[in-house]
Amino acid sequence: MKKLLTILFITLICNTIFSQTIQFSPISNLNMMIANIFGVQCDGVSNVQMVALPQQIGRFENGGILGLNSGLVLSTGVITGSQQPSSVFNNTNLGTPGDVDIANFGTLAGQIPTNYDACIVEFDFTPTLSDTISFTYVLASEEYPEYANSSFTDRFLFLVSSNNGPYSNIAFLPGTTIPVEINSVNATVNPQYYIDNLGGVNAGNFVFDAYTTPFIAKFFAQTGVNYHIKLVIADVSDSAFDSAIFLDEQESYNDINGLLTVNNTPADGVLEVFNFVGDTLLAQPVQTIPVTNGTYLADSLQTGMYHVRFTPNPILYPGVAPLYYTNGDTWATATAIGLPCFLNNGNINSDTLNALSGSGVITGNIIIDTSYLKSPTVAFANALVKLYNQSNQVIAFTYSDAVGNYQFTSVPSGVYAIKLDVPYIPQVNAHSISLVGNDVIIGADFAILTEGIVALDNLELGIDAVVQHHVEMYPNPAKEKVIFTNDSNSPLSFELLTINGVVVQTGIIGIGMSTLDVQYLSEGMYFVNIGGKELRKLIVKK
Repeated sequence: MKKLLTILFITLICNTIFSQTIQFSPISNLNMMIANIFGVQCDGVSNVQMVALPQQIGRFENGGILGLNSGLVLSTGVITGSQQPSSVFNNTNLGTPGDVDIANFGTLAGQIPTNYDACIVEFDFTPTLSDTISFTYVLASEEYPEYANSSFTDRFLFLVSSNNGPYSNIAFLPGTTIPVEINSVNATVNPQYYIDNLGGVNAGNFVFDAYTTPFIAKFFAQTGVNYHIKLVIADVSDSAFDSAIFLDEQESYNDINGLLTVNNTPADGVLEVFNFVGDTLLAQPVQTIPVTNGTYLADSLQTGMYHVRFTPNPILYPGVAPLYYTNGDTWATATAIGLPCFLNNGNINSDTLNALSGSGVITGNIIIDTSYLKSPTVAFANALVKLYNQSNQVIAFTYSDAVGNYQFTSVPSGVYAIKLDVPYIPQVNAHSISLVGNDVIIGADFAILTEGIVALDNLELGIDAVVQHHVEMYPNPAKEKVIFTNDSNSPLSFELLTINGVVVQTGIIGIGMSTLDVQYLSEGMYFVNIGGKELRKLIVKK
């Protein structure tokens, strides 16, 4: 038997940033990720395609244990398996096909062409200026040391084609035309590039038995030439064990800048920059910037995805709601900014809301479930609360006080909805609030839970009564599996999604007890839509 996971990291610039454990998360925008890898050439990337299962591809952070930063990982197995100790036998057979170029390369090299579980990303690249495009990559494997110099030389290829011509592989050993793979770098062949991890400093949290020092692959890209690039990795000779490629994004640091205006006039206030990749229930801003002249600069931001929120000075602009880049009123509609490929100014303009002219009142309370922190449910202070009309327009906003209470006054007759603005936590059940004349609506209460923000069951709220199924799940948080108990009288379909809405897995929850394997997921929060989205729950993967 053999075990393998090959890791290739590719980046434009690589500085060593040491960390304890590589972290993984699903990718919501593969085009943006590929563009980030190309850095200043971002606008030349197009037609990004992937041939892989969802668990074979993801984003990695904290690549410092290999001297890398962050970026894209492609695997012939499950990407999260690499977080285990090197003493673990990492083994996944996905049962998916191999790749013809991997086979052809093997034939040309006099090696076995049979391969399995290929993971492929390919895209077109038209440079906006002539430049040498270089990538730093690292190969790691559980073939080491037992199966080096054998037929189990699982391989990757970095293929480049210009103007529809034949592919050329550009991943070579320094100063040679020898491809980088298990048989060309190991304890006996080119050992100067070989790092033993069986007892190394990363053995406790990096599953691979050995890995290479970083290599650089590069080619000169010319304007007027259309390039097609293919990244592929596959298991060779058998399909029992995993391989992967990690492509590192361009190194930090990057900027976001723009104009901040109220009613199209330069304004004062506070700008908050939130990291798009969060692994806690309540995300905190990575930068908070006072704005006094209508312009801002958020600098020294690492490669990644961000949201930007501007809160005008409440004393100078009492009727102006906080707003996101570019036109979002909530996290669900705000535009994410990807660095370093953000090429436009992050301008934000907020308009003064019309004063409410009615005589009704809507009041409520907001709590947050902090049981995941081993503390009780508590009041949530300073929550941004927005009042929406039937046209889904924000007509008023306020903040909860120290005990979680909030209030809207002077509300005219109508039907309304309330949304809380909490970073990356969605509002998961629909509701409506009907107000007539001088009604006082008491108890428009909300809870911020691990499942998301929910309107509490109060007679004053017309909460959509669509949840008819009775499904419980445990444990939560979960490490390896989640158990469902379905008390309904029929099996139920389910979708497992990232918090950004990317479908990771689908299936059926049977009557009674059934199990969902989550060990392949990266740490973080995932939603489970049950019964055609009639019931939504949240899984915290630890």
